[in-house]
Amino acid sequence: QGTRVLEISSLIIKFQKTDAEFTVNYDIGMIPKMYILLMGGKSIEPNMKELFSNFDYEVIKMDQNKAILHVKNISRFEKGYYLHDSIGFGTRINTMIIYIPGDPSPAQYFGLNATKNTFYS
Repeated sequence: QGTRVLEISSLIIKFQKTDAEFTVNYDIGMIPKMYILLMGGKSIEPNMKELFSNFDYEVIKMDQNKAILHVKNISRFEKGYYLHDSIGFGTRINTMIIYIPGDPSPAQYFGLNATKNTFYS
């Protein structure tokens, strides 16, 4: 049984010191949604591992519409700032919304296959 790659409709990244919270919104189709309702979110974990293989994460919540991941050590603390170097995904993300601590509004990007280099305090 091959794993079908999820279509990620949007990814919301909220940086929190050296870690981040990812909210992954996806579309898996109606039949798989029914299966997940019956069997639980564990059935899409292999897809998550494929998409986020470059990240050290823990699944906080997963359902038929979205997953919330706690991503560890996505940034490093250096000289008073948190620095994040670009990290690639296993697919292209249609819409990425990034919340930086202290910024009044998020940055929005389209069609990326990696996170953006960034820094914050």
